[in-house]
Amino acid sequence: MNQHLRTPLLALVGLLFLAGPVAAQDHADHHGDHGLPDGWNAHFDGGHGAHGADDLEFVSLDPGWLIMTGPSGIFYRHMDRAEGDFTVRSLIHLFDPGERRESYGIFIGGSALHGDEARYTYFLVRRTGEYMIRHRVGGDLHDVQGWTAHDAVLAWDDRPDGDDTAANQLEITVSGDQVHFLVNGREVHRAPRADLDVEGHYGLRVNHNLDLHVESLELVSGG
Repeated sequence: MNQHLRTPLLALVGLLFLAGPVAAQDHADHHGDHGLPDGWNAHFDGGHGAHGADDLEFVSLDPGWLIMTGPSGIFYRHMDRAEGDFTVRSLIHLFDPGERRESYGIFIGGSALHGDEARYTYFLVRRTGEYMIRHRVGGDLHDVQGWTAHDAVLAWDDRPDGDDTAANQLEITVSGDQVHFLVNGREVHRAPRADLDVEGHYGLRVNHNLDLHVESLELVSGG
């Protein structure tokens, strides 16, 4: 983000802490659990470990959470698990990313998330109005759908006049033998369930140096 826009957000984070302390964890067996809202965990790319948490601002906001990343990573709660047929959706507001095309979104099917053998399926968008779907198995990444432009994705330059953010709702629906990926209520892709990890933890994936307001993250049972 442009520095002149990130500074007011840092001030907002400070005000949130003054208004009331944010509960945090500090578990040595996970990467960067300290400095997060109660119940949240983080795992950063590239072995950043605790240093990643030092570069992170993640606070509760009404509604949702304000996230300002340093390195890329995933964020999840141990209680958040999905099985069978289900929908995971999140409404995410992107603050000015400048000219960078860093991405953000949601993941499902998470397992072994605190180690190098992490597995999950993730669904991302970026400021240019594109989406991408990828499957991670440890250090191996498989593009289910590479970066693809779609008019369902609200690009930063197409946000309504006067809005400080671009809002996109991302949704993954697992139903029968298919997995459906939707942006703002419109399906942009579907894939066979058998090809992906879908059952397990779900949460957020955010690339480096992005400022987001995650308004909601919810699970709905049934596909």
